[in-house]
Amino acid sequence: MELGVTAIGLASVALCAMPFVLTSRSRKIKEKKMMSSLSDIASKYNCQLTQHEIFGHYAIGVDTEKKYVFFVSKNEEELKQQYADLSTIKSSEIANIGKSYARKEKITERLLLKLFPKNTNNEDVVFEFYNAAVNFQLSGEFQSIEKWNKLIKNMLKSS
Repeated sequence: MELGVTAIGLASVALCAMPFVLTSRSRKIKEKKMMSSLSDIASKYNCQLTQHEIFGHYAIGVDTEKKYVFFVSKNEEELKQQYADLSTIKSSEIANIGKSYARKEKITERLLLKLFPKNTNNEDVVFEFYNAAVNFQLSGEFQSIEKWNKLIKNMLKSS
C-alpha cells in the first residue's frame, strides 16, 4: 500500500516539474544559438567578444579592443545580424517610440539604439531592443538598452 502511494506521489511530482524542466532546456538551447550567431559575426570581423548579453530575442556584444559592436535579433523565424565599427560612429542615442495618452502615459511600441555615423552620407545603424508587435511586454529592455548605450558612449569617448 505504501509503495503505491509513494509511486503516485513521485509520478505527480515528475509531472508537475516537467514543464519547468522543458522550458528551461528550451531557453538554454535558444541562448546557445544566439551566442553562436553573435560569435560567428564577431569572428567574421576578426573580433573577440569581451562583453555580451543575451536577452530572449536579441544578443549584443562588443570587442572593446577593436571597438566593434555586434547585434543579433530573432523575429519569428528570421535571424538578423548587425554590426558597427565604432571608429566610424559619431554618437549613439536611445529612441523610445510610442504613443502618449491623455493622462500623459506613454506606451512604448519600439525601443531602438541608434548609432550615428561620422560620414553623414552613410545610414544610421539601428539596433531594435524591443518591438511591441514581437514581444508583448517589456521585461528589462530599458535597463539593457541604457547599459549598452552608456558602454558604447564610453567607448566612443576613448577613441
